[in-house]
Amino acid sequence: MKLLTILLLLFFCVCSGIDLYAQDETFYIQIEDVKLIPEIIKKQDSETLEIRSQNQDFSAITDKYKIKKFEQAFPTAATPWLKKVFIVKCNDRNLGEELKSKFREKIPLVEYLCEPVLTYTPNDYGLAIAQTNLDLINAKEAWDICKDFPKINVAITDTNFELNHEDLNIIGTRGSSNPYDYHGIAVAGCVGAVTDNGIGLASVGFNSGVFVSTYWASDNEVLLLAQSGYRVINCSWINGCTYSTVQNAVYEEIRNTWNTVVVFGAGNRASSNHCGQAYNPVYPASYSSNISVTSVGHINVYGTQGSPSNNWKDVHEEVIGDSTTTHHHHPTIDICAPGYNVPTTDIMGANGINSGNYAGVWGTSFAAPQVSATLGLIFSINPCLSSNQGVSALLNNTDNSIYNISENSRYLGRLGSGRLNVSAAVNAAAESATIYLQNQTLTGSQNIESNYAIRAIGNVTVPSGANINLITRKEVTLNGAFEVAVGAEFSVNVNINNVINCN
Repeated sequence: MKLLTILLLLFFCVCSGIDLYAQDETFYIQIEDVKLIPEIIKKQDSETLEIRSQNQDFSAITDKYKIKKFEQAFPTAATPWLKKVFIVKCNDRNLGEELKSKFREKIPLVEYLCEPVLTYTPNDYGLAIAQTNLDLINAKEAWDICKDFPKINVAITDTNFELNHEDLNIIGTRGSSNPYDYHGIAVAGCVGAVTDNGIGLASVGFNSGVFVSTYWASDNEVLLLAQSGYRVINCSWINGCTYSTVQNAVYEEIRNTWNTVVVFGAGNRASSNHCGQAYNPVYPASYSSNISVTSVGHINVYGTQGSPSNNWKDVHEEVIGDSTTTHHHHPTIDICAPGYNVPTTDIMGANGINSGNYAGVWGTSFAAPQVSATLGLIFSINPCLSSNQGVSALLNNTDNSIYNISENSRYLGRLGSGRLNVSAAVNAAAESATIYLQNQTLTGSQNIESNYAIRAIGNVTVPSGANINLITRKEVTLNGAFEVAVGAEFSVNVNINNVINCN
């Protein structure tokens, strides 16, 4: 790189990560030709290595990079081809690209590795009740990405709420509340129990605020909430067993005009008077513009024996082998989530389900808000996503391996796209909000803005006279091939509270 004069204006908070000059890349390479395998020499007073191969072209490529590791990845492996795999760490992933391009047959495989990170565990995770539901849906891995982001508020229409519950962040309400009805309290806890406060439980929404309305089962109330600007609305209720043209039009408007996603529980079988048999659709859940959620287990490892065996992870039947213990299942369902004995907030004191402030609850009413909270995280990371794009991030990143479980074979195509995977959905949202700069010259005066990250992964130049500002909320990474010429102005602004223009 040239000697540079750079104007760097760095604004970032504690949770933001930034590397202005280089980001180490780690990857596997498979070397089929032993003549390429280099001699490794540790440079004196340096963390970089000198790489010397019998092949001059190989050495010429490696000389261009600062290599910190080059060693056999699995020297004790029994699989022959794994013995040919080396792990490489250097300052630029272009090393891997060059080796793959130059030696296609001799180096048939190059795979990049993610930087290992520790998952974050809040201090109230499972404090009152074990939260195996959050383990199953990979909530902690999602929080590593988004726990510090400002959260959007989620709206809930339900029966009643305890507005002063010790572990709920209720930011507003409409209607009257009866503190002796647990249903709305339990739904709110699944969405947004206050997290990392040393009290009670964590929640998928990780401190998302909840606006609560007791005008439940009202389609017009859902429309009004959408028109008020709520991007996600949870409705753990049904109000019909047959298709309605008018009702369908209302929810299509909510999704397509007001850019809001509405999530419903799919129903809890005939025993709960939910439209008869479990294969019967319920409404409004079953309209294509809404998200319909059914249940799987989350507590016991698959195969755990009991009297009876029950609540196996990712199995739709609560009691294994008893199809009458399922919640609804049919082709209009979109996704499934833990719905049997879900830990959440309860009526404070002795008047709740349990004698205490927390309880386990059953029903798609409590599977649904875990999905609503995930959509809240998706839109918190990338507010520029449309309702349809947010739904795609959710449904295209479920765990569909549930259909490989023999006990779920009779429900093929009736449990939606798969089981909720919060981490995968949030990662998809982050990727949608990341800009990659590669093999380009940044000219003129311009702001390059992204809701999550900006990453330079190839040759990028800021020529003299240019004024380039990188503005984002999480991180900026610039590799060794990023050049700023003398006479250019270049700034980086990383702040979790940055407001990014969606146009």
